[in-house]
Parts: sequence; structure tokens; C-alpha cells
Amino acid sequence: MINPGSLIGAIIGFLIGTYLGGYLFGILFALIGSSIGSSIGVRVFRNSRGRESSTGWFSGWGAGVDGAVFMETLFSMLGSVAAADGGVSSNEERVFRSIVINDLGITDPTSVESAMSTFRKAAASRTGIKIYASRAASTFRGRPQLLEMMLIIMVRVAAAEGGLHPKEDEMMSAAARIFGFRSGFYQSLKNRYGFGGTRGYQSNGSSDTASLTRAYEVLNIPSNASESEVKRAYRKKVSEYHPDKIAAKGLPKDFTDLANAKFREIKEAWDSIRISRGY
Repeated sequence: MINPGSLIGAIIGFLIGTYLGGYLFGILFALIGSSIGSSIGVRVFRNSRGRESSTGWFSGWGAGVDGAVFMETLFSMLGSVAAADGGVSSNEERVFRSIVINDLGITDPTSVESAMSTFRKAAASRTGIKIYASRAASTFRGRPQLLEMMLIIMVRVAAAEGGLHPKEDEMMSAAARIFGFRSGFYQSLKNRYGFGGTRGYQSNGSSDTASLTRAYEVLNIPSNASESEVKRAYRKKVSEYHPDKIAAKGLPKDFTDLANAKFREIKEAWDSIRISRGY
């Protein structure tokens, strides 16, 4: 494919060179003009592509974060989960649309319809959630924040629908395993959004054991982890979810509150374990 900038530069260079010194000068200036025009054309093309890629769903994502893969994979997983009970109801579509607009901040009508289309295609296809989850795990390896956000959004959608079908539960549990989370971690998310268990960290009565169990789940470690393992897990989580690091990773602005809440939860989990062990 010919670079238009190169062609235009060659023509202009040839005309100028011919005017200044004849045919040979024209050829020389054509070569120079072609090189300059090609460089300008490439820069213009890149800037144009950059403007195109900063619109729509993904304008809040910073460099190095593949927002397109995140959104498309998330919407596909949500479609698969919604269809797990045999079909997608109008209420499930309504809840999904609400999550897209109100939680993910996607308000452009065209982008909303694109999200709905991805959701519906995944619901109608036979592609299992494991395929989408594996794609996400591969793409965002080393960025567990994004994988956790995917899982949280899926659980929140299920909670907004008012119930959790066994098939949906099975699929989300499978996604959590593929993401690399311990089995108790997914259960703790369900507890947080009302699917049984306890919420928050309580400090008295029979809830002590349950809240301490959840603290270990938040740090993604077993309850028999050594002191050094607990401290290492805590430092790792704090590093991953520190507000400054979240901002530096270029995560969407709409997820900042979620990340900050996670950071506080990590601190609370550490305090719960530290106090119980007497550190």
C-alpha cells in the first residue's frame, strides 16, 4: 500500500527540484520529498489511530492495559453465566445494561449496544466460560486486580438478579479457579453480596471464626500459613492494590472506588489476623 504522504512529498519535491535546477535536481528533490512525506504520513496515521482507540468503551484505560480484551471478555463471560440456567431473561438483560451504564460508566448509545451484542452472542453460543476465563487469565497474568474485578462484577450481576442458579455458581467458581484464586476466595465474594455467610469483620461472639476465615481468604492464603507467609501475602496485596499503584497502572477511573475498598479490606484482614495471632 502506497503511503499518500510519500507520494505527495515526491511530487512536490520533483516540482521544486525541476524549477531550481532541472530534471536531475527534480529526481533528487523527489527522493527527499518522498522521505519527508512518508514520515509525516506515518505520524498522522498513528495519531488518527490513537484518537480512534481512545473513544468508546475504553477511553478510561491507560497505556499498557488492554481495555478492549477486558470488556469483551467480561461481557462474554456474563453472557455465558446468564444463559447457564437455560436462557437469558429480559430482567437479566436489564440488569446487565444497568451494570454497563451505571457501574462501568459506558453511556454512549452505540457502545452500550455493542456491549449488549457481545453479551447476547456469548449467551447464544456454546463457547464455555472456561474459554473466556482462560483468555482473561492469560492476558492479565500479573494483574490480579483486573481478574478480581471481573469476578466481582459477575457476582454483583448475579446478586442484582436476586438469586444464584447452581449452574451460574458452578461457572463462576470455575472462572475463579482459572484466575488462580483459592476456593474460599470466591465464597467470600458470594458472602459479601448476600449469598450466605457473614459480611464485614466483626470482633465478638461466634462470628470471630467466620470473620477470621474470611480474612485469610482476602489475603488468598490458607489459615495455617506461617507468620512469614502471612506477612508476605499482606505486603504483596498492599503493593498490588495501593491507590498510587492502581493509578499508575492506568486502570479505569470508574474502578478507583472498588480498588480503594479492596485496599481497606486488605488492611482489615491483616489487622484481624495480626490481632488473633498476637503479632
